[in-house]
Amino acid sequence: MNKFEIDSDCADRLIREQRSVWALLDKNCQALERVETRIVFVEGVPVTLQFNPERIRSAAAVIDRQSIQNRKCFLCEENRPAEQVGITVAGKYVMLANPYPIFPKHLTIPSVIHTPQTICGRLNDMLDLARAIDRYIVFYNGPRCGASAPDHMHFQAGNKGFVPLEYLWSDIYREQGEAVYRDGNILLGRLERWPQSVFFVESGQMDRIAEAFDLLLRLLPVLNGDTEPMMNILCTYEAPVWRLWILPRRTHRPTQYYEEGDKQRLISPGAIDLSGVVPLPRKSDFERFTKEEIIDIFMQVSLTSEETNRICKEWRKI
Repeated sequence: MNKFEIDSDCADRLIREQRSVWALLDKNCQALERVETRIVFVEGVPVTLQFNPERIRSAAAVIDRQSIQNRKCFLCEENRPAEQVGITVAGKYVMLANPYPIFPKHLTIPSVIHTPQTICGRLNDMLDLARAIDRYIVFYNGPRCGASAPDHMHFQAGNKGFVPLEYLWSDIYREQGEAVYRDGNILLGRLERWPQSVFFVESGQMDRIAEAFDLLLRLLPVLNGDTEPMMNILCTYEAPVWRLWILPRRTHRPTQYYEEGDKQRLISPGAIDLSGVVPLPRKSDFERFTKEEIIDIFMQVSLTSEETNRICKEWRKI
């Protein structure tokens, strides 16, 4: 067994057992099996639009400081539903079935301690989780980048083979990838044409990944008094190599979120949206969304190409 003493079988079994005793989870998992989807192609990549009404809680989450202080944290053990039972991971996290799934198998992995959402000091935990549950992709939404609980540190995970950035990676890298730095045991790179800026790291050595990530963290802008750069992160492990995608951000929500009437789009992009699966809680948005709107929204929330180019020049100095 690995450092965290869990594996993908544990995760699969947890979801099965939770579905058998938790009616809400089972209902939403069954609804997901029948969910309407629509494909639009962005830079040759099939982006899936998912009409998923249950995701309204995430898309419309109010995360200003006052609202957060006035509500109970739904990731803290004392506030979770009685039916929601998890697996403690190394005394640091608890692995839970997500009752409002996007993936067929969707986990939330919060810290056992109520502490703010930040990746600082947590990257190795993310890498260890990805290695432990290696049939899953592990992801992190920054506190103003799609996390609906910015006051409580948590990762999420979903089954591989669902997000285009992951399951089509070989093709995407061949068509859009640019190596920024490469030596015998690490590859740093970026995507040249994806409308959301994407940096990636591949290595079989955790310390080299941490070194590259720490440098990138210092190069990314810190905005609006935040404690860390705005970003989404995804991670997979295919023995013996980790792959880490870092999606830097410059804003939480696009202008369309604040429009009224037919111009409004209820979308708060997180890691999964920006990687090619866009859950939409309203049927009107699902039916009207165009490729051009997706590109525009991704570009709005992303760093600019000029900022990305500047960061790449410095990142080569690892």
